Amino acid sequence: MAPFAEVEVTLVDLDPELEQLCDGFLEPLDVDDQIDGSGSAAPDAAFGVRLCYRVIYDPVTDGLEHVVYYPARSDPTAAQYARVPAATRRALPVIVLSAQRPLQLRAEGVLRRLVDERDAEGASAAFRALEQSVAAATATLAAHPTISATVDDVLQVGGLSQRLADTAITAEAVRFQPEDGSLSALLRTVQPALELDDAGLLGLPNHGSTTSAVLAAAEALLLATTTHHAVVLGDDFGDGLDAATSEHLAASLRAAAAQVWLSTRRPEVARAFVPAELVRLARLGGVRSHHRLAAPVDKKEIAVRRLVHTQLLPALTAPVVAIVEGPHDLTTFTAADRYYGTTRPPLAAVGVRLVSADNGSGGGTGQIPRVADLARAFGFRVIALIDRDPDKTSATVLADIEAACDVVVRLPPKTAIEQALQTGVDAVHLRAAAGVLPTYGIPDPSLGRSDSELSSAVSLVLHKKGLQEQFLDAVVENSGALPPVIEEALTTVNRVADPAYGGPSRVDLSSPPAATSAKAAQ
Repeated sequence: MAPFAEVEVTLVDLDPELEQLCDGFLEPLDVDDQIDGSGSAAPDAAFGVRLCYRVIYDPVTDGLEHVVYYPARSDPTAAQYARVPAATRRALPVIVLSAQRPLQLRAEGVLRRLVDERDAEGASAAFRALEQSVAAATATLAAHPTISATVDDVLQVGGLSQRLADTAITAEAVRFQPEDGSLSALLRTVQPALELDDAGLLGLPNHGSTTSAVLAAAEALLLATTTHHAVVLGDDFGDGLDAATSEHLAASLRAAAAQVWLSTRRPEVARAFVPAELVRLARLGGVRSHHRLAAPVDKKEIAVRRLVHTQLLPALTAPVVAIVEGPHDLTTFTAADRYYGTTRPPLAAVGVRLVSADNGSGGGTGQIPRVADLARAFGFRVIALIDRDPDKTSATVLADIEAACDVVVRLPPKTAIEQALQTGVDAVHLRAAAGVLPTYGIPDPSLGRSDSELSSAVSLVLHKKGLQEQFLDAVVENSGALPPVIEEALTTVNRVADPAYGGPSRVDLSSPPAATSAKAAQ
């Protein structure tokens, strides 16, 4: 374990109050708003301040020490720190989104902070009035004849109360109060309740986690909009929220705050930001890394950027993407991956997400290198799963794909997705599968065709009508198994997805043996 970890930030554009608080620790900035350590800063240079948070592990006590300090006047190697005072830290316009319950009036609650910032004196008066009202109510409760008579019986039975005081104790000496009787204890016990429908007034936990998450988000948004130059920090943002609300809140925070730093597993949250604002954290092969996209330099790269939101964001938390040529390949392999009658684990089990190279204006092998470059720039391990149609994959295109991907998996020779659905499948099963096409208004292409003509006729219809997924379902239903080429392709992707894979960077699949006709077997 490393002895320490730390995060350092440089604050610029300081307001006069912060400059005063940080006096003695300010440092000149260069033209890029970075600390100028040259010793010859411009006379009119603006000033900023560096803050550093360090957590130190002590193996002797097995404990952690947390330090926030000014690097300008500190020597961490000698354990000499110019610590940042708590008053200075509180003056920073930083909002940390937390997972605590919303609508809390206790001291650490966001609602309490909002109330105090709106009118501290009014809030104090309201809390004092509550305290007095509760004291009066509990006094009335204790004085009620039923309560006081029962308490007297408890105090008098066996004369045990004489052990507590020199004189006899009666019910008049007993009061009831929340916990220790302090205002803070009272405010901890006062919890929000909402009337949202005909179920009536229910405590917040009874409305479910989504209600709590939405209210917590609303508090955070209000805090961001009422804090000047707010910097919002949030971890696991969007957990507990539905897709639309998480995206809306992220976009609202982005618009309201000076800076927003959110970590998330939700693609909807990332969708609220432009691609250049996204930083993806990755870990492949035991190595941690962070990745950010460079600005596009031509219109083709701008077109590829569309894939960030449509294709790569759904794969946000997957370490590996497998790129296929177009939507028909994507839906076919995705449907095949869902098939449960195989011992092969699904792609998700090894962290693979299938994506299409189609950016809305056409896919194909020529588009794969651009998508692969984009995915690798985001820190994904990239696999290409492509046809081996000689008319579409020239040596130059193949070289470009191999250069952009970690591994390239190619279907057997002269095989596109339509042939992959049929190669190695008995003609009887193919004819039965083709028989479902009239359900979609397409004539059965197998009628009047010999077995040798069957594949070409079916492939032509599937390619023109886009019914590859439906044909796959029919093949599986009739044969009881995935087509051999499809199964082998998915198995190979599973194998090469492992970061420890050390085999060739191009894997060419072989054609399976021709299926034995059921009629010939008879």
